[in-house]
Amino acid sequence: MFERKRKEDILKKLRKARAKRVLIQVPEGLKMSSLDLVDFLEKNKIRTFLSLEPCFGACDLREREAKDLGCDLLLHIGHSDFGLKTKIPVIYEEYEIPCDPIPLLEWHLGKLDCDRISLVTTIQFVHCLERVRKFLESKGKRVFIGSSGKLKGGQILGCNYSSAKSLEDKVDCFLFIGSGRFHPLGLQESVKKPVFFLDLEKKNLTNFFRERERMETLRIMRVQKAKEFRNFGIVISTKPGQLNLEGAERVRKKLRSEGKNVYALVADQLTPEKLIGMKIDVLVNTACPRIREDFEQFGKVILDAEDIDLLEQ
Repeated sequence: MFERKRKEDILKKLRKARAKRVLIQVPEGLKMSSLDLVDFLEKNKIRTFLSLEPCFGACDLREREAKDLGCDLLLHIGHSDFGLKTKIPVIYEEYEIPCDPIPLLEWHLGKLDCDRISLVTTIQFVHCLERVRKFLESKGKRVFIGSSGKLKGGQILGCNYSSAKSLEDKVDCFLFIGSGRFHPLGLQESVKKPVFFLDLEKKNLTNFFRERERMETLRIMRVQKAKEFRNFGIVISTKPGQLNLEGAERVRKKLRSEGKNVYALVADQLTPEKLIGMKIDVLVNTACPRIREDFEQFGKVILDAEDIDLLEQ
């Protein structure tokens, strides 16, 4: 929801930037309430366009559409700036989800069997971490909150776990606070210490350490299966924060040296429908890690770019 104070704060930022024509990006969960913000800005003489394209993060800026629409600014709501260079000014309006994880954490505290803990979360719940730190310290735990670049303290992205990994040698485990399995699973795949997931939606605490072995087994199975095929498609995203031509070129050279047929597949957002009728056996992902999570939809083997080195083993 966009309460009046938030709307007025956004208006102040737009006026300070002297913006008169703005494209707004919002995550799916805020689209229904975004029309209220549009009405407010239009009444205050800000010409406003609302993007209906899915918004996956600050890597997914619709700056080209903003320029085509003659906008002088892009208002990106729900995510934080992580340093992406843009051709048009961008205002990042972070969106906090109110939460009080302390009662849930206290209920499950006995399961958190580690003394040195690193707290991690996504941008929507970063504001909760200090309260969690104080609570855990009152219970005798040593608590750490990592930082990395322009990310907030304790913040991780689906493609960037550096704030957590910087503390791995100092802690016994990680505690992810939030909702959805994507981020804690990705973190568990990136670190060797256990990752506990305090799920604010399902109201439970889960240790994902066993998932690491399962994910590694699945990775090996994907690589072994890929060895049976010849037609490989390299997934290249045109989203500003996902475009990785250097990585794609490395994959292309490696696969061709292995005698594979290689096709560079370019899309803003890859969907199974875009691959219908194409004789592609294996997809190699150089874009968002979420693509691999959706492998069942594609009905194909999906590898990460890093997996290519395992094909010759």
